[in-house]
Amino acid sequence: MAATTSFSTVQLPFPSNGPSSSLSPQRPRLSLQFPPARIRSFKSLKSLRLRQNGDAFRSRRFAGSGKSSSSFVVRCDSSGGRITQQDFTEMAWQAIVSSPEVAKENKHQIIETEHLMKALLEQKNGLARRIFSKAGVDNTRLLEATDKFIQRQPKVISESSGSMLGRDLESLIQRARDYKKEYGDSFVSVEHLVLAFAQDQRFGKQLFKDFQIS
Repeated sequence: MAATTSFSTVQLPFPSNGPSSSLSPQRPRLSLQFPPARIRSFKSLKSLRLRQNGDAFRSRRFAGSGKSSSSFVVRCDSSGGRITQQDFTEMAWQAIVSSPEVAKENKHQIIETEHLMKALLEQKNGLARRIFSKAGVDNTRLLEATDKFIQRQPKVISESSGSMLGRDLESLIQRARDYKKEYGDSFVSVEHLVLAFAQDQRFGKQLFKDFQIS
């Protein structure tokens, strides 16, 4: 039977992580297939990396920032794992808690990866927009493509819209957590979420392919 809980302590069936390698993992490349002068690789975005010793984008807890996060309820099929506010940077958490509102506005019952992408792209001066801009991607076109995908999804006419966490979004968040662990970061950041979209079979992988992001 599905359980009901606050998203700040969502219970999810996350798989356990295997032993970490002693070798430093190589960051996946993020680039555009344009003429050489316009090509950008993900390595060229190192200045956007969230670091503890930090710059303007340093990792930090959402708590104590003077801002409050939205409270909402989702239904999950298991209680094997947790998503907690303390695991994320402020900007990453803001996008996650905004995703159910995006789903609700579009009358979608299940919160999925496309809703998270829209939430990320709609953040004013958001880090995701800066990452894509540095890679040469037009954020307006990226948002339009995301909206088109959202509009194609089935709608429900009920008060339960935006109340259930989708399996693909669940998997994406887990991949972002894996990146955080691999890179030795303290919190899951927007950068980790963006990287996780590259393997999203539902939406992100095709979106990246359409925009020649590899």
